[in-house]
Amino acid sequence: MRVSYDWLLEYIDPGISAEALAEKLTLSGIEVGALERFGPELKGVVVGQVKAMEPHPGKDNLTLVETDTGDRVLSIVCGAKNMQLGDKVVVARPGSELPGSRLIKEAKIYGVASEGMLCSALELELDLGSEDEILILDSYAVPGEPAEKVLGFDDYILHLELTPNRADCLGMIGVAHEVAALTGGEVKMPPMKLSETEKALEDVVRISVEDKELCPRYTVRAVQDVVIGKAPLWMQLRLLKAGIRPISNVVDISNYVMWEFGQPLHTFDLELLKNGEIVVRRALQDEILVTLDGIKRKLDPEALVIVDGEAAVGLAGVMGGENTEISDSTTEVLIEAANFNPTNIRRTARRYNLPSEASQRFEKGVNPEAATWAQDRTALLLSELAGGKVLKGIIDKNVLPLQPKRIEVRPEKISKILGLTVPEDEVTAILSRLGFTVEQKTGNAMEITVPLRRADVTLEEDIVEEVARLHGYEKIPVTLPYGELQGNRESEHERIKSLVRDILTAGGYYECITYSFINPKNLLQLRLPGDDYRRKAVPVQNPFSEEQAIMRTTQLPGLLKVLQHNLSHRELNQMLFEIGSVYEPKSLPLESLPLEKTKLTMAVTGLIPEPNWIVAAQKADFFTLKGLLETLFDRLQIFDAAYIPKAMPFSHPSRSAVVTAAGEELGFLAQLHPDVAEEWEIDQMVSVCEIDLDLLSKMTNLTPKVVPPPRYPAAKRDIAVVVSRNISALQLENAIREAAGGLVRQVKLFDIYEGKQIPEGKRSLAYSITFRREEGTLTDAEVNEAQEEIEKALFDLGAVLRS
Repeated sequence: MRVSYDWLLEYIDPGISAEALAEKLTLSGIEVGALERFGPELKGVVVGQVKAMEPHPGKDNLTLVETDTGDRVLSIVCGAKNMQLGDKVVVARPGSELPGSRLIKEAKIYGVASEGMLCSALELELDLGSEDEILILDSYAVPGEPAEKVLGFDDYILHLELTPNRADCLGMIGVAHEVAALTGGEVKMPPMKLSETEKALEDVVRISVEDKELCPRYTVRAVQDVVIGKAPLWMQLRLLKAGIRPISNVVDISNYVMWEFGQPLHTFDLELLKNGEIVVRRALQDEILVTLDGIKRKLDPEALVIVDGEAAVGLAGVMGGENTEISDSTTEVLIEAANFNPTNIRRTARRYNLPSEASQRFEKGVNPEAATWAQDRTALLLSELAGGKVLKGIIDKNVLPLQPKRIEVRPEKISKILGLTVPEDEVTAILSRLGFTVEQKTGNAMEITVPLRRADVTLEEDIVEEVARLHGYEKIPVTLPYGELQGNRESEHERIKSLVRDILTAGGYYECITYSFINPKNLLQLRLPGDDYRRKAVPVQNPFSEEQAIMRTTQLPGLLKVLQHNLSHRELNQMLFEIGSVYEPKSLPLESLPLEKTKLTMAVTGLIPEPNWIVAAQKADFFTLKGLLETLFDRLQIFDAAYIPKAMPFSHPSRSAVVTAAGEELGFLAQLHPDVAEEWEIDQMVSVCEIDLDLLSKMTNLTPKVVPPPRYPAAKRDIAVVVSRNISALQLENAIREAAGGLVRQVKLFDIYEGKQIPEGKRSLAYSITFRREEGTLTDAEVNEAQEEIEKALFDLGAVLRS
């Protein structure tokens, strides 16, 4: 909200400067975001009066103008033709400087001396006309008077950053009431008393409101014999200070009154209304309205429209229609001032992308009693400034209760909330300055009557806030918070989740957060059979869309969607994870809350690492995730994890496994089946993994364990065996460890080979075995004996030593 300080003086004299007023308003909760001077300094630029005009002797399109500037008459050459004898104009004398650092000098123009320049509005940086027109001042301007004073360039504009509840300050009168409360001044209302003709308004126009919920109050007045022209300069300048571009006297007057009262108005060309009728109703489906911006809009029943006898003529509270627009030929004006439903106006303005000063005020709520004030004020100005004749009466269709709110307030409640005692007489004085009426009730209570303009004050606590801000927030004593400090250590489960995140991000993985609701079709895309527990999902009663119709039982769909989205944007190399909840119902329909389990889900695709010149990249696959899980388990001190081959409905038949530890199933690890990947519009290999983090947490040991370096040297032996492909590497490793009788410290598989020299259906596996004893150095004989036992154990599994 832009507030002109000079304009504000018309309603209230604060007795302080604009700077001091800005500070007071800010301290009281009405923040002044900026304070700026309206125009630049115009040194040497004064008011002049045209005394004589004669053609330039050497140029037909120029005029020699004799201009009285108070202390002398200047002869100035001018190309404009819009001035007349006696007009007051802006004169830039020699030596003066115009905006844009334009220095004015005495010069000869086609042989005739020109002692300065007559200024157009654009040369003064005012959006009031063309460069070919000299700015004509109001008649009360005095020759020789500084132009910056007459034009209000020395005025200051306060930019109010209003909170949504302070709609009362979206008008100059509302701001004046606030200033009066701060300074003790008295608000002077603008003139509204007017003369009316004998012709009754009801004989000219008929009004009906069909939807009283969306339009609880609708008022009209009519003015005839209006002459369209320019508004007086003082009004145009005030509108520019408000940030509104002047258009014509009728439009400018409606905008001016809106800025005064905060009540939006709309003016119709009465003669263009078919059958002299106005109906306020919801729009019909696909009803057409061409708005003032020339755009043809298709409406729906969510919008409220103003309709004449035949068609829509306005989008209520947002924008008028082109078919009843005020034009140069308009002589009869119908003035609309209404109260519309704030929520409906906000939705309509957003839906059709038509934000405006009017819709902004309707959205926040307007004073219900301001409609008739604005009507009278507008009609008065149209009669004074546009020569109009006001028809008798106002048509007022109103269902609003125009009764102010009454709130009971206890002085002790004020003291308790604020933490200081405000004397009761000061409370009464503050509320009275705000325009509230204070009455003493029995006991110690007060009954406060709140004016209708303050719709934000509805509770006892609102009254306390008003007292606090007018008494002064700075007077509230500063106190340190007190209370008993509670321990807030992170739970062990949360610590484990944080550690898992750190490990994964250190490994180059990116964390995702996806929706807890998914589309039921996503589970079919994973080829989950009907009896799979993940198909038994909790349905959402009122989903936003089918995409969020059930609560997820696995995080795979969300992560696969992220992969697909990124791939569609040519992000081909991805390492992703998500830690979140899945929901498993005990029974359907629900009889109790579903089990909420925390899962760790990972997915990789593309090349790991990103291609570079130092390290060769390789395809991310099943073993990329397996290696990460081994690192994770090692950090969490889980040393008995195993990977048992098992096909999943969505996996490659030979590249999937169940992950176990301590005899319990933690989750799965799998390469996505190519057909399933195609279902998700993914055209490259993807490997996924999902682990039960709740179960994992129970097995985790977060206590650091220090292992001293070995005191005795190790012995290393390699062994390569040929075995059936049905024998897993894990079975061989377990056989090696058991056979060695506790002397084996590490078994590492360093080679797998299938091909020539290896029988079909078999493969060669080579292991490096580390032997060590804690009590002393192993002898060659002891190592050889252990080696022989290992070979026997492997032979029992059908293995053959590879030479």
